[in-house]
Amino acid sequence: MIKRIIFKRKNSYILKYSLLLLLFIIIFYLISFYYFINRDYFVIPKFTNKYFVIPTNKEGEVIDYLDKKSLNNIDNGIQDYKFKNMSEIEYTIQLYSNDNFENINKYLNNLLENKKEIIDHEDIFVFYKKTEIGTQYFITYKNYISKNNASEACDLLTIAKSCIILNLQN
Repeated sequence: MIKRIIFKRKNSYILKYSLLLLLFIIIFYLISFYYFINRDYFVIPKFTNKYFVIPTNKEGEVIDYLDKKSLNNIDNGIQDYKFKNMSEIEYTIQLYSNDNFENINKYLNNLLENKKEIIDHEDIFVFYKKTEIGTQYFITYKNYISKNNASEACDLLTIAKSCIILNLQN
């Protein structure tokens, strides 16, 4: 009987200390979880230095590769092309638009070659519009007095699947 009492006391002590240890671990876990969840993981300091420096005095430094065509002569083909004066055109039908002049030139040559029976060369207008983003080139068809005239012609036009009518006076 004494053995049972001693054994019960040992079990009760083990049970009490186990529960106390478990409670301590849970409290420690909750405190550490609260601490780490409210903590900054890392702080990025504000960058106050200059990103780049443009020297005002190059001190006679020679810049290489200035004579390369890929760097300097990008607009040679564009400068040789004679663009139409768009001040007299009111409404016109846009056939093609692109920011690359080579694509405009290819489209125009293909159009005039394949549709030479339908299209008169004088009815095609090529012009450009410079914006903050860059230069946009346009190929348009004929000059119309009103939007209604351009819309009616657009319905009969076979060289374009869908029409965009441009008002060049605005």
